[in-house]
Amino acid sequence: MDAELGSLAEALGRGIAEGSPDLNALLSDTASRSVVPSLVPRLKQVLTRFQGKSGEWSLVAAQDMFEILRLVRSRDAVVYEELKVIAEAFAEDERARTAPVPQRAPDTATNANTVSGGTFNEPVVQAGSIPGGVHTYYGQTSHSGLPRVADWPQLDRANAIALGVRRPRRIADERPLSRYVARDCDPALDAQVRAAAREGGLVLVTGEPLSGKTRTLWAALFTNLSGTTRILHPAPGTDLRGLTDVLRARGDAECVLWLDDLDGHLGEYGLTAALLAELARLRVPVLATMSDEAYDAHRFGSPAHTRLLSGVDPVELGAEWSPAEVERLAAAAPDDLRLAGAYAHRVRHSTPAYLSVGPELLGEWRRARRPNAHPLGHRLVLAAIDLARCGVDEVPADVLRGASDLYGDVAPASSEEFDQALEWASGIRHGSTGMLVPGAEDGTWRAYGSLVEDARDGLPGFGPVPCKLWPLAVEAVWREDDLEAMGAVLERARAALGPEEDDDLEALLTLGRIEEKYGDGEAAEGWFRRAADAGSMEAAGLLGGLLFNREDSAAAIPYLEKGAESGDTEAQRMLGIALMERSEHWLRAAAERGDGLAAFWLGDLLCGGGAEADALRWYRKAAEAGRRGEVATRIGNMLHDLRDYDEAEKWFRIAVEEGDLDGLNGIGLVFEERGSLEAAARFYQQAAESGDSTGAHNLGVIMENRGALQEARKWFARAHELGDHDGAFLLGESLLEEKRYSEAEEWLLKAKDQGHHKAERALADLKAARSGDLPGSPAPDAPDNVKA
Repeated sequence: MDAELGSLAEALGRGIAEGSPDLNALLSDTASRSVVPSLVPRLKQVLTRFQGKSGEWSLVAAQDMFEILRLVRSRDAVVYEELKVIAEAFAEDERARTAPVPQRAPDTATNANTVSGGTFNEPVVQAGSIPGGVHTYYGQTSHSGLPRVADWPQLDRANAIALGVRRPRRIADERPLSRYVARDCDPALDAQVRAAAREGGLVLVTGEPLSGKTRTLWAALFTNLSGTTRILHPAPGTDLRGLTDVLRARGDAECVLWLDDLDGHLGEYGLTAALLAELARLRVPVLATMSDEAYDAHRFGSPAHTRLLSGVDPVELGAEWSPAEVERLAAAAPDDLRLAGAYAHRVRHSTPAYLSVGPELLGEWRRARRPNAHPLGHRLVLAAIDLARCGVDEVPADVLRGASDLYGDVAPASSEEFDQALEWASGIRHGSTGMLVPGAEDGTWRAYGSLVEDARDGLPGFGPVPCKLWPLAVEAVWREDDLEAMGAVLERARAALGPEEDDDLEALLTLGRIEEKYGDGEAAEGWFRRAADAGSMEAAGLLGGLLFNREDSAAAIPYLEKGAESGDTEAQRMLGIALMERSEHWLRAAAERGDGLAAFWLGDLLCGGGAEADALRWYRKAAEAGRRGEVATRIGNMLHDLRDYDEAEKWFRIAVEEGDLDGLNGIGLVFEERGSLEAAARFYQQAAESGDSTGAHNLGVIMENRGALQEARKWFARAHELGDHDGAFLLGESLLEEKRYSEAEEWLLKAKDQGHHKAERALADLKAARSGDLPGSPAPDAPDNVKA
């Protein structure tokens, strides 16, 4: 039997047999922390069987304890060492118990203190004499709970993120960490790490928050130490006093102590100068990071830590990258989207902050969309992100506010709600940045760069830019003197809205409007045509308008018809004009070939357009082609307007001969111009009796001028019946002259209903006349023939 194990088993056995409750608890607690699964039940079995039964302790019990200790020694060195300490304490206790009792002088003062029960605090007992020896048992202390070295992770299997390296965003099957970009301090840091691995000592990297301290130190660790190196990464505040005991049992394993944020591991029970010296003797390096602020406070402001830090030459890491570091970043960027984004935004954001803070911002932004979180703030950030995707990096707050309303069916935010959302979105996170960052100009905002890259790289949470946002983006950058910025928006719009395989009508329509805004009519026409051919009525109207303005009426008309049918007023107007132009073109072509009806319609078209001379020429050609009856009155009217009364009378009589009784009114006009009112009246009456409203109107005027008011009013009424809108007005005016207000009002209201332009004024005069306030009315003694 092994002598050491035998003596330990015997010592522990005697303590168990004596029934010490303290020993029972200590043994159970020590065993429970062992990695040997069978230890606890086996030890409990021994304790239960022999506790307080010294007479029954036997060779069998000693053998059981021997087997327990053998198993522990081979499997759990830490627990074995603790059991060994307990056994040695019992051996000392036994020697004290069997030693001769010292004699006291009779006159010596005595202290009758007794110690019984209680709990163990410190190994101090005050007493005059304590017969039977002093039993002092040490239980598990707070610094003995470190895992054994075999349980520390190996470097080649260690998780850098678990060791404090900030997690970057990850897309699809990308590696958890982006490719490391060498820093200028790496050679000096590598040398320190290799020296510490040979001789022990502290390697410390200091820098500003988010300067990349932990990642840089991890790269140095991974590069310079063996992959089988065991790493201890204790939590801040861990008691490290038992670390050297654990390390002494490591065998030939290479070890390193990793202390990210070293200030969390300082103090009486943490890393001290004495512990560091012990670790150096054991050839165990300590790798640590510390912020500049924390380092200065502990190195120069805390005497307790000066001794530890005074002998360390920290490697200082700056947040701003040198030109050489930026060049290395550029070389690595093509192989990693994360580094590519960091390079693109290097001017505005430090690379380590970009890589590490970005994922935190993304996670918080995603969760903010919930109704009970910050949905408006979420939309504001999304609007800024999408505007950046459009090519507009910085926008005024009011543009953000309008853009945020484009996401979902939401009511516009009040000023107070918007201010609160903006404050939340721009609040500083992680001591570094907000989701929205102030722009270069006062009152402008932009999205944090990593969020924009997250959207561009297709991370979940981002959809396509809303079509309605693109015109807003165009207006935001629309400056004639900044063609480059304007061009960036246009190019991104083309890429996002116009893929060949996609016939999204709204996207095509939007892109067409943008191209038109930028002055590229040909490109706009192409997008509108695709949308129109795919069924967009709005695009059809816009395409028709482009073709119409290019004076291609033939091509414009089919598209303008679609737009007009959808209610597009502009399309309706342009369609009418286009149809008129096309009508003139084809009527002229037919008329020039001798078609009389075409010449007749061409004359009407030209006359309506004010081209009287050209119209008269085509009317004559229509007459020559056998359409005299249809054009005679028209020719007569035009000649009358030209004061060629004789020629006009000839054509009016031809019209009557051809059956067009409208010619009667024309003859009357000729005679009236010649001063033959009686003859004119006869022809007007014939015209009126044949159903000509103009003849009835003209006859009524002649009768009124003669003073035959009753006769005049009869013909005015007849003119109204035949469709002359002036008849009702003239009749109302006539009745108003005689102060027959009720009858006058009735006729003036009819004139108003027909849209007569003077009816409103006449009704106002009537109202004033009824009240005796008619402006300009004659004085009471004025003659009856004086008109107002």
